[in-house]
Amino acid sequence: MIPKLCLLLGCAAVAFGAQPGKIFPYDYSQEDLPNGCASSRPTITPTSWPPTSWCKPGRAMKWNRGTPASRTSSNTSCSAAPEVPSEKYNQTLNRIGAASNASTDDDLTVFHTTFSKEDLDTVLAMEADRFQHLKYTEPDFKTESLAVLGEYNKNSASPFSKLNEVLHDTAFDKHTYKHTTMGFLKDIQDMPNQYEYSLKFFDRYYRPEYTTIVVVGT
Repeated sequence: MIPKLCLLLGCAAVAFGAQPGKIFPYDYSQEDLPNGCASSRPTITPTSWPPTSWCKPGRAMKWNRGTPASRTSSNTSCSAAPEVPSEKYNQTLNRIGAASNASTDDDLTVFHTTFSKEDLDTVLAMEADRFQHLKYTEPDFKTESLAVLGEYNKNSASPFSKLNEVLHDTAFDKHTYKHTTMGFLKDIQDMPNQYEYSLKFFDRYYRPEYTTIVVVGT
């Protein structure tokens, strides 16, 4: 088993070493926008586009608390904005046959949408409005906070999830890796009371200089 693992790692090292400094295995262009956001675009002719926004906020982001607010922010970021309320956002995605989702990991939060290239302007306009002018009410925030609690309870059914939580809690004293992406249970339970904190967290970290937009197609 170990020789096979070493062989796989060796192949991976050769593959990455063949194209030093490249993120993707094909040609692409990268542009740093005036607002600090980075944009990467493969030089291919696609029929469908899944643009992905990679945001720096992950569990490593902690501000004044042990709560990984990025997990709740990825949920509330799917909420309303002035020009495109949540109902209109979802209706538009359904009308054009698009799919959208988000996830949070150690060092980033990823928002991704898949749609036909003819709808590129529509989708980018909705995403721009959401990132610049996101608004959500305190009741909506509390609802999403409870959704995170439900996800934590579901994951806790796995012994590996609890093992991972205790491992990080033991391995780190001050670094924010001390908590997992989901966070400590006591912090998650208190998150419905942290509406104002969530607004400050979003304003502090969901910014162009912390964001990379990747547009790919097939």
